[in-house]
Amino acid sequence: MDTTPIYELRARLRTVCIAGTSLLSEDFRLKRVYDAFKPLEGASPVFAKLGQLTAQLFSPDCPNLQGALLDAITLTDAVICTLGAVDTQGEIESFTITALETSTDSIVVNAPYSALKELLDALTTSGGGHYGYVCEMHDSHPELFRDYRVKYTLVQALGASYAELADKVEEWLRESNDKTILPLLYKDFDPKGKKEMVRRVRLISALAGAKANNFYVKMLKEAQREVRTELIDALRHDPGNMSLLFSLSKTEKGKNRDKVFELIVGIQDEEVNNFFKELAKKKLDIVLIYLRNSTTDWSSDLVAEVCEKILEELKLVDDDSAKEKQEVSDRLQLLVRAIFGKGGPRICECYRKLLANKEKIDMLLKKTWRKPQNAYQNDTLQYGVLQSYRYWYKSNIREIETALGKILHHSLLVNPDPDLQALAYELYQDANSKKTNLKFLPAAITVQLSNDEACTEWLQEQVTDKIFLIPKFSKERMKAVVEAMAYIKWDSLENSYVFFGTYLEVPFPEKKSVSRPIRLSHAKEIIEWLKKHSSKVVDEILSCWIPLNDKYICENMGEYFYKKALITGYNQMYLASMKKCGWKVCKGLGVKLVKDASEIQSWTLNSWMTMLPGDYDAVMEEARTICDMVRSGALKVEKLNIEDFERYMDRWTKEQFQ
Repeated sequence: MDTTPIYELRARLRTVCIAGTSLLSEDFRLKRVYDAFKPLEGASPVFAKLGQLTAQLFSPDCPNLQGALLDAITLTDAVICTLGAVDTQGEIESFTITALETSTDSIVVNAPYSALKELLDALTTSGGGHYGYVCEMHDSHPELFRDYRVKYTLVQALGASYAELADKVEEWLRESNDKTILPLLYKDFDPKGKKEMVRRVRLISALAGAKANNFYVKMLKEAQREVRTELIDALRHDPGNMSLLFSLSKTEKGKNRDKVFELIVGIQDEEVNNFFKELAKKKLDIVLIYLRNSTTDWSSDLVAEVCEKILEELKLVDDDSAKEKQEVSDRLQLLVRAIFGKGGPRICECYRKLLANKEKIDMLLKKTWRKPQNAYQNDTLQYGVLQSYRYWYKSNIREIETALGKILHHSLLVNPDPDLQALAYELYQDANSKKTNLKFLPAAITVQLSNDEACTEWLQEQVTDKIFLIPKFSKERMKAVVEAMAYIKWDSLENSYVFFGTYLEVPFPEKKSVSRPIRLSHAKEIIEWLKKHSSKVVDEILSCWIPLNDKYICENMGEYFYKKALITGYNQMYLASMKKCGWKVCKGLGVKLVKDASEIQSWTLNSWMTMLPGDYDAVMEEARTICDMVRSGALKVEKLNIEDFERYMDRWTKEQFQ
């Protein structure tokens, strides 16, 4: 059946609609098209009905010409929809579908198309506000990010032009531990690519580990620049790569060569030991740099030997030779950094001997300390090695005792060596004089936590000074407790507490982190003890300690943070903590903000309200309370446009809670 007359009829009806019905009776073109259509009326009742509607247009007695015209156009469109077909020119090409691995995490979320489309657009297009919108959606609707359509887009977003968004997406994908995205990461991988491919390698390394070793080796053949560095780093997962790493140590240059040596020193092997012993005879400073993060037994022995040599140099240093003093000082600082992470009796003896010479070392450092000149040098004597998750305890005193206190503390985070644990107690508590050294208190606390001991009574003793036999709380001692607690957080993926820290410096610009699961069966008691010694810093740490699998503690901590938010200025930290706990009450929080900031503007209040915990009713009730109090004069504001605020909240809550 030739359906051309139907299309011609629709085109003519639309033309009449534009021209107007006043000239309809004289439209001979429409009559001609209608005559061509008439033979089709017998083919279907629908065609017959369409013919009747068109015929009415020529009748002078038609009561509603405009309505009849619209009915005819509507039916014509409906008929054509049922007859529709699509055609395109060209050859048929094969199409490969990249499927996600089978997993219960690969789902289709029952979400409004509008919400999903806006999220996908924000992830794949550039524009102001996209980063903030995506982060807000991740906080308020994390289920959307498990949708397989969003997963595909997240992988694309690793190449986003806005680097902060790409980095945040990488962080989310890493934290999700979702191995179903691996095929998407492998697809169209370019070993000569730029930052997007660097992020892909890091994710593949984190998610697949040694299982992707063939991929690393294959891509390494053509890889360039930062992609090559990350692929070399991923070789650490498979012990069988040692011969390849030794081969690369002879061919790689610059940062890539440093990366190769960084991996080699992490291998517990006699051949590696002999290699670095020989290298130390020629380039001792370079070897100390490479040994900084190794925890192998042979590296501990080698560093202990170097310590003996440097202490001998210290005894013979010529006070009149500035150059000689500087060389010994620089090497001594490299030694202190290299002690990190290493254990055993010989390393413990290094601590004791360095402390026995602290007066001479401190005098030398006072005269020779200088600001680090490059990435290989580290201000160990000021900062230590690791930075905590939320709190950075900083000391400006450059002395060997402070440095070793931090090195010992940070070493225990990554290596629960029994000899180091005994040393921590020994250096903190002098058994003969019953005096304590606060510089080693964080290390002693870390031993208690690492061994899962019930330590709240012991902690209370450590933060109490006895002046004339009268107990007095010590802020300085509490600061040391906080420093130790700050390196612990709850890890939802591990479903346990972990010691966690990030390297302040490595020979490479990217941040490296360490994480070691620990058992804390007395966490509830420690949390309650910390609450009794509350401060803003302590509350930040408590936020990281919340065990999200314990509903009782979550409820208890949600209430705690809520009460603190009601009495604390600039309480944004508490809002995030309440959401983490699943707390649903927000009454009074918005009102408090407006009371504290009488010159608050609409956009500030809008942003703050979106961070409130609670459901639609709770958030809107707080918004209405603010509006009522402003209108009644109970809240005094100068720059807040209450009508704009109401419109924003109405729109936002509909988007968030629909």
